[in-house]
Amino acid sequence: MKRMFLVAIASAILVSCSQNKEKGQVVNFEQYQALNQVKENNGKRFAIVGYPFIDGDITVRGGVSNDSQLPQIGFYEAPGGKGKMLALMPIANGTGKNEFDAPETFTMDQVVFYDNEGKPLKYTDKMEVSFTMDLQVDRGKTTFNERSVYYGGPSETRIDKAK
Repeated sequence: MKRMFLVAIASAILVSCSQNKEKGQVVNFEQYQALNQVKENNGKRFAIVGYPFIDGDITVRGGVSNDSQLPQIGFYEAPGGKGKMLALMPIANGTGKNEFDAPETFTMDQVVFYDNEGKPLKYTDKMEVSFTMDLQVDRGKTTFNERSVYYGGPSETRIDKAK
């Protein structure tokens, strides 16, 4: 019984790691802000283009596959957290594809992001971050900042170096 359970877990991990996350349709700041207002956006792939920056403490939980439990990384218009914050994206901590690696205490110079091919990127590299819009369309909308929106947000992120 234990062996079957371990095989099932290993299979699930392999499937989720090998999942081909396709690139999404690039949206600007205003379009991104409106994605959670439209029911039909649920399950669709979108992308933002910006620079990652961690401007405070983050909590990294190992072995968590739930996107809502992943660290939320801010993406900005310019390197170093400058300009408008475009979006918060759930990105797993690690050294694999579409992850980031940061020591327990760090400066941004020490943080490494890994693109969809596993190549390292720095916070000064412009990145295209694709994601699936995961909305809870089976429940009613809520009002947030005077807008009627669905609960949920980005999941299944993919990182590529922007051109």
